[in-house]
Amino acid sequence: MLKTIDFGETDRILTLLTRHFGKVSVVAKGIRKPTSRLAGHAEPLTHATYQLARGRNLDVLTGAESLALYRELREDLGGIAAGWYIVELADRFAMEKAPSAPLFDLVESALRHLTAGHVPALVCRWFDLHLLDRTGFRPELGHCVQCGEGPAEEPNAWIVEAGGLVCARCAPGSTVGALALSVRALKSLRFLLVSDFESASLLRVDEALAAELDRHLRSFLQNILDREIHTSRLLDELARLPRPAAAIL
Repeated sequence: MLKTIDFGETDRILTLLTRHFGKVSVVAKGIRKPTSRLAGHAEPLTHATYQLARGRNLDVLTGAESLALYRELREDLGGIAAGWYIVELADRFAMEKAPSAPLFDLVESALRHLTAGHVPALVCRWFDLHLLDRTGFRPELGHCVQCGEGPAEEPNAWIVEAGGLVCARCAPGSTVGALALSVRALKSLRFLLVSDFESASLLRVDEALAAELDRHLRSFLQNILDREIHTSRLLDELARLPRPAAAIL
């Protein structure tokens, strides 16, 4: 489930991501009552099987059986924020009532890896690239989008309006500052794009590289969506929190 909206006094409208029917909205009648049997199966970030009855405007939820609740994810602030980030992007990119097995599998995989305790930032960057790839918006990482040549082993530029990589020869003034694409970042983006997560999890990412990857992919996603990714602000706030001091034994 991607999100819920309260409706009336006791109902909710649920937005579901399904494997065969894409994104669908359904009404869950009486689900906000304390006695509702469906409430525990109809929370965001829940993987479940849902039974629906045909309704006049919206289908009606009549039954549910949870397959994965991701309890460990819900107990970790960084993990749950990353989970919200993933489902927000899935909601933005998913098509209404269109088959979406690749996207469904990607979301399920990302949530599973978050629950397993992998670094949330790495899971999110892997998810970003594969989301763009599976929805037809893959950024250009192999050749300069302006001249078509392969980039030299030097800082290049990341220009989202152009579609990704722009070599230092074509964008000499953009290879420093926020638009600069370091050699490490370019190689990391290429590796994450072609890797399953088991391989991607081996990538060593320090704070500087993590910040650069986040900056470039966030700008690319927001350019496509033409709006801010709201959960990014929560992730930014969590990143600014002081880390607990190491215990002295």
